[in-house]
Parts: sequence; structure tokens; C-alpha cells
Amino acid sequence: MRRRALLSSTASFAIVATAGCLADTRRGVSGRIVGDHGSSSLHPADEQYVHGGFPDGTDLRGWIFSEPPADQREVFTDRAMQGQYSNDLLWAEGDSFVLLYEVRMPPEDAAFYNVGLSPEWTGWNSAEIPIRRSRTDPDRYADATELVCTSIYKFDVVRGGAPKQVTVTVSDEESGEANGTYTLRRWTPERVEP
Repeated sequence: MRRRALLSSTASFAIVATAGCLADTRRGVSGRIVGDHGSSSLHPADEQYVHGGFPDGTDLRGWIFSEPPADQREVFTDRAMQGQYSNDLLWAEGDSFVLLYEVRMPPEDAAFYNVGLSPEWTGWNSAEIPIRRSRTDPDRYADATELVCTSIYKFDVVRGGAPKQVTVTVSDEESGEANGTYTLRRWTPERVEP
């Protein structure tokens, strides 16, 4: 029994070590992931910016864009296309990728969800990007029944290659308390229903 537990423990350690080596190799080949710029908008949920709904059981949804979609209207509603998001997905080209995500919340928990410092590779095709929750005055949104924070950020990779999967870890800006971890993948037209 002890031998089996030892072998299982050794195998788990080897998998973790391999993932670490792949991350180190990826950093060496592609360089660091560097945040370029982005923005967040907090709005009533009925003023929808991104097509589709939230998956059951989660309050965060999002996608990685390694290249612009054929038509941004496949992703954004008319409301978003008329505002600040009209050309933001065009940033996803060359050595850059775009992270688009939304967080929903009740008005009393009104907050912005912005990308934090130090995104990094965690494997050959995976990365981790921290997100900071910054509370704001809930009285400004007293008429809303539900809020959504829509955020879009551009990242540069020194020698190209967007991750296929990103783990976003949400933490509170003031307390540093962790509020959840979510896995986001590359966008495909089937992922957002108009």
C-alpha cells in the first residue's frame, strides 16, 4: 500500500514538474506576456454588450481572441458596437491577443474587474492572468436589478503565440482575498449565440 501511495505521489510530482518545465520553456521561446491596455465598463445587465448568456452556475464568462473575428457583430451587440468596443477586437493580431470577459453581480456588490499585474505562462499553451475586484459606489446603480462588468484587454507576447487557455484568478483589491478561479478558452463562433 505504501509503495502504491509513493508511486502515485511521485507521478503527481512529475506531472507538476513537467508543467513547470513547459512554462519555463514557453517563457524562453515566446517571452513574457505583457499587458498593453484595456478597459472595463460597469452597466445594468439588461444593457447587454456581448451576445449570449452566462453559463449555469457561474458569474464570469470570457474568451481569448488570438485573431479578430470575421465580424465583430458576431460577438458584440449593437449597443457595444456603437460605443467604446467597436474596434477593440481588431487588436488581436500578430504578437498580440485580446481577453474579453464579463462578470455579473447584484447592485449592492458593484465593482470593476480589471486585469492585475504579472500575467504568466503556466504551460506551453496555458497562462494565468490575475483579475482585481475594485468596489465602487452601489448607489449609482440603485435602479438596476443586476450589473455586469464588461472588460477587454490587449496583451503582447514578445515572440508571438497566444495561449489556448487562460486561468483567471479573481481577488479583492483591498483585502487580497481570493474570489474564484475560472478557465477561459479561445473564442469560436459557436461559443457566443447572437
